[in-house]
Amino acid sequence: MIDQIGQTLYVSAGLFWKAFWALAFGYAFSSLIQVLVPREVIAKYLGHTGLRQTVLAMLLGPASSACSFAALSAGRALFAKGAALVPMMAFLFGSTNLAPPVAALAWIFLGWQFALALVVGSVAHVAIMAVIVGLTYPNKMVERAREDAAKAGEKRAGIRGEPSEGLPRSWRDKLWSGEAWCRVGVTYRGEWGMIWKDLFFGFLIAGAVATLVPDAVFQAIFPRELPMLLLVLIHALLGPALAILTIIGSMGNGPLAAVLWENGVLFSGIVAFLYADFVVIPSLHINATYYGWRFAAYLGAIFTGSAIGAGIIMHALFWALGMIPESKAGRVQELAQFRIDYVFFLNLAAITITGVLIWLGWQGAGPRKGRTATANRSD
Repeated sequence: MIDQIGQTLYVSAGLFWKAFWALAFGYAFSSLIQVLVPREVIAKYLGHTGLRQTVLAMLLGPASSACSFAALSAGRALFAKGAALVPMMAFLFGSTNLAPPVAALAWIFLGWQFALALVVGSVAHVAIMAVIVGLTYPNKMVERAREDAAKAGEKRAGIRGEPSEGLPRSWRDKLWSGEAWCRVGVTYRGEWGMIWKDLFFGFLIAGAVATLVPDAVFQAIFPRELPMLLLVLIHALLGPALAILTIIGSMGNGPLAAVLWENGVLFSGIVAFLYADFVVIPSLHINATYYGWRFAAYLGAIFTGSAIGAGIIMHALFWALGMIPESKAGRVQELAQFRIDYVFFLNLAAITITGVLIWLGWQGAGPRKGRTATANRSD
């Protein structure tokens, strides 16, 4: 038993070491964008449901946070400020599945095909989501949810200000502002503070499943002796179902997806699993505190249906193009090995960047400076 626990911890630590540089670089980028792009500017362009607004929402998603739980807070703020429902949901989706660290983790643990599927599949995911909303749009429930979102924002006011609050409006001026860089450091520390539990449990569960769960368990959960079309559908349905049972969001499901892929889960199931970070129980609970359980369940159902549909579409597309890779037994164990390779040097750079940003965060961790005249300058 002690040997098994030791092996689990070793694999978990090795997987985290493999991914640390991508997480550090990704959160540094996200923190910089959050300081440069005020949330009010984003909300200004998302007030209507349309193709342009939806695409823009997806592209602006990384201006929030790669952590799905933090993205929910940003989405609530945008929704309360007048963002339409479809762009708000597209923003949530883009903030996680299109964020650089999420794509990097998919590439590291699963391969470039999965990273590409996350990006390409975003079109299918958001399109399905928009169709479902268009067919089921509950006017009264949406307006009530918007009011509840505004009330939730009033309760949270003063807990943590916006990263860009009180800074010069021009992004060029912000780049030359020492206060702005301190805000980047504060935001970077906040990013790690929000996702460390997600990462801890995600990597720990992945290590435990990789070392302790026998193949027979996966074979019992995910059938393999059925016609391929039926298997693709079943695995896509089981992907979100498995995600619901976990407590991990977008930043913790990458290594677990690698374990599932190694144990025979089809491409459709993996993609659907990765897309289902907004249907995990903590995400549903957060939305319920913002909007009430009825609207939270409505959002969860839409995200589930679109994740399943996108998983099936991506499987069909990548199969037609001959781009579905073959899973290799022992890949997770191989990824968990500590070596002096490119990962080692990237992690050294990431540790340096992390040290600098944490130092800047300490410098700016005191009470925020009052607004200055420069805060109101035009671009």
